[in-house]
Amino acid sequence: METTRMHLSSPRARRLAAGATAVALGATIAAAAALGAAPANAASADVTDASLSWSLSNEANAGAYFGGCNFLSAGVAGNSGASAPWTATNPSPGYAASAGNVSIAYPKAAGGTSTPTFATKCQTGDGTTVTPATSTRGVLTLAEGTGTVDAAVGTADIAWDGGFTVAFYGGLTYWSAEDPELHVAADGTGELTATVSGYAASRDGGSWAPLTPRTVHLATLTDVDVTSTGITVSPDWQGVEPASATSLNKTNADWGSWPADFVDFQNETGQSSYWYTSGANDAAAKKPQPISIAYTAAETPTPEPTTPVTPEPTEPTEPSEPGTPEPTTEPSEPGTPEPTTEPSEPGTPEPTTEPSEPGTPEPTTGPTTGPTTEPTTAPTTPAPSISTGGTTTFTVGDSVPLRAEGLPAATVYSIVLHSDPVVLGTVTTDADGAFATSVVIPTDTPAGAHTIAVESSDGTAVVSLAITVTADGTVVVDPIDTTTAVTTGAAVNTGGTVSGTSALPWIGLSAFGVVALGSVAFIAYRRRVTQQD
Repeated sequence: METTRMHLSSPRARRLAAGATAVALGATIAAAAALGAAPANAASADVTDASLSWSLSNEANAGAYFGGCNFLSAGVAGNSGASAPWTATNPSPGYAASAGNVSIAYPKAAGGTSTPTFATKCQTGDGTTVTPATSTRGVLTLAEGTGTVDAAVGTADIAWDGGFTVAFYGGLTYWSAEDPELHVAADGTGELTATVSGYAASRDGGSWAPLTPRTVHLATLTDVDVTSTGITVSPDWQGVEPASATSLNKTNADWGSWPADFVDFQNETGQSSYWYTSGANDAAAKKPQPISIAYTAAETPTPEPTTPVTPEPTEPTEPSEPGTPEPTTEPSEPGTPEPTTEPSEPGTPEPTTEPSEPGTPEPTTGPTTGPTTEPTTAPTTPAPSISTGGTTTFTVGDSVPLRAEGLPAATVYSIVLHSDPVVLGTVTTDADGAFATSVVIPTDTPAGAHTIAVESSDGTAVVSLAITVTADGTVVVDPIDTTTAVTTGAAVNTGGTVSGTSALPWIGLSAFGVVALGSVAFIAYRRRVTQQD
């Protein structure tokens, strides 16, 4: 045992042990750096004020051949007892423009909205009675939705409390939806579901019986763009072909249907053919209108991991003989003062740091592992932009989603259609300088090039979107408004998202570098030990 202790106390063994320690420390630092290299997870942001606005379809707000019109009502309507038009007192609860978190509004041609009543539910926001060829363009809004969104990953889970009712032919047939839920996956697919209930009925006043409540898809979604301020998306329609859509007509190139389980349910309410193309020219009336959701995301990111500060490795000291105090430095040969660093070759002053490869100037300090905290990228304010959420074509008279960001916070703007100015509405930006709303291009808008502008109180356009109206009333959103981009510096888009690059890739290289430097240090130790021994 004594021989072994003396061997471990030799300078050569100590230097080998120190070299091994350096490698171990290098590996530890590398592992810590690798952990620091992983970017903080973009944690889901809590949402407590999500507002969903939707017209469902033009048909759901159109004039009817009997009963006055089809209409939306806030709240879940009671049992009227028979297939008959509603009255002011039956069903109970009956018609309502607001109920809890749910409200109904009718847009005006010159901008703004009006609140309908039972007496005016079949009139436009300007007071004109609708016909089977026209629509009130009623907008249903569900407020105070709660959940989480993750704009970086592209996911969202939001739920609303409250219900609404959809009545056709003045109430001969109606159904209700409660507590909608939105789910969006990272691949951009999503669904809007709700619990539906209603009554087995027919438009000719036939059968009447309560239906079993069930959960169905109000909308299936594709290519959903989840942003930090909202979502605007057109539900799937074109090419959707439920098995129960027995009278589906594919003559129109835009033929389609609402989700299959939704159509199954409507087969029982007596409204089935109003939710898919059953004629050659009814696609524009029956297809789902865009859904617009706005919210304020209260981000709660995961704390950024930091690289732990590792003390500089020091030469381990060998335990001394029993009863002998251990010197704080290595003992030198008998009669020779012990240097504070490893002895160099005879006649050569010992450098204060490890020698580099021959011909390379020795650094005055040892290698570093980079900063001990992650560098951060200062947040940047996005350029003003305006989007229709990916909707590139629609028809005059449709309710069109509109979303903008990069504007001053808490500021009132007017949305104006040019060339002949027509105010489509007013909005107020949120705390992030964004807004989400819906506007209607008037049906009498002449064919040609037009611009939807967001204007400040002095009439200055801060951002705009170019559109073209064709002779048949189709509205095409131009991909880029070059005039706005040049004159105002605003970015114009139709719903795309640009993601920045990571500011952290150097961390991974630092971890690799620490391992490499640890290996070099060990090789240097071995080389010196071999030369000295």
